[in-house]
Amino acid sequence: MAKTHTVLQVFVASPGDVPDERKLLSDIVAEFNNTWGAHNRVTLELLNWETHSRPGFGADAQDVINKQIGDDYDIFLGIMWGRFGSQTKCAESGTEEEFNRAYSRLSDSPNNIQIMFYFKDAGIPPSKIDPVQLKKVQEFKQRISDEYGGLYHSFETTDQFQSMVRIHLSKVVQDWLNTNNSVPTLPSTDNTTLELKVMETAVDDPLLNLAALEFEEDEDGIIELVEQGTEAMDEVVCIVERMSVATNDLGKKFTLRTTEANEASAGGTDMKAAKRVSNKAADDLEVFVKRMSIEIREFNKQSATAMDAFGNVAMMSERDLDEDPEDIAAARESVQQYTIAISTSAESLAEFRETIFSLPRMTRPFNRACKRAVAIMDDLLNQLRIAANQSQDVDSLLARLDTTSKNTQ
Repeated sequence: MAKTHTVLQVFVASPGDVPDERKLLSDIVAEFNNTWGAHNRVTLELLNWETHSRPGFGADAQDVINKQIGDDYDIFLGIMWGRFGSQTKCAESGTEEEFNRAYSRLSDSPNNIQIMFYFKDAGIPPSKIDPVQLKKVQEFKQRISDEYGGLYHSFETTDQFQSMVRIHLSKVVQDWLNTNNSVPTLPSTDNTTLELKVMETAVDDPLLNLAALEFEEDEDGIIELVEQGTEAMDEVVCIVERMSVATNDLGKKFTLRTTEANEASAGGTDMKAAKRVSNKAADDLEVFVKRMSIEIREFNKQSATAMDAFGNVAMMSERDLDEDPEDIAAARESVQQYTIAISTSAESLAEFRETIFSLPRMTRPFNRACKRAVAIMDDLLNQLRIAANQSQDVDSLLARLDTTSKNTQ
């Protein structure tokens, strides 16, 4: 019997300095189509100029791409790093022109298109830094927030990008499914039919399919993924606890410095004593910055691992809803506890950040140390915000699976 699949098109817009991320999108979409897509009969299709445009003529090259690809796609996915792109007849770059066309559609019909933008926040080799291009990227990022009311996500590594996009695309499809309930889903049955694709070959090998498996890499199952995700989340919680200890230690040091400052001024203003205390406080802040720099990188790594694992759990569970309801429930519990820990830490850190930001500027070393401490806390708050959003997205996906699996029992 013929089966109808809905195709949601994802248009990828970016300058030429993010080829790894563009390639990774193909893998993510292929994985999605084999898991979530197969079960829900929703297929994602990537649209990009490399595969969906051909030689032609127009006002400029971008005009040719615009006409050939069109504006009927469902999801606009933009990526930028250190390059903004080459100017076109209608915008400062092709990516900006493509974004403008997508945003115009969003303004006219908010329900007909989703826009997701990602900025790579990783170091750029000095030989490849173009200050003019980099400035344009930063200005565009600011416009997305200030002028367009957009929320973008930042990432440092391809692993983090993979985790983000996998979760976000799954969430977009979930929202689409929730508003299009008429789309049929595969029936639940105790008898599963496995369709084997037998490749035609000139060699008559009776063990062709078994031999082909020798070259395939075994993928982790739900149990392994839940273990990986849980272990990574446990590590994140430990990292958050260590960062809380570092914050408390700094608070105690500042209490001590306040006492020292009061003692120094007890007999009148002693500028040398006040400077010594201020410089000690600057050293305390620098120690805090160093400790946090190490922890934030590990937090980023473990958080990406956790979200990637549970994102895979959500997609794999779509294929086997009737086989793992307990695994889904366990995954949800872990994700929810993780979200609470992250959110609580963010609230405490935000308050402490305001305390440091409000300190009087005493000496040059102290002023610099304060700025660095505030900057490192802003970096951490950004990571905590991303982690909390990702965990909420994963929980939302797992919640839908949890409900569906219970209904099939």
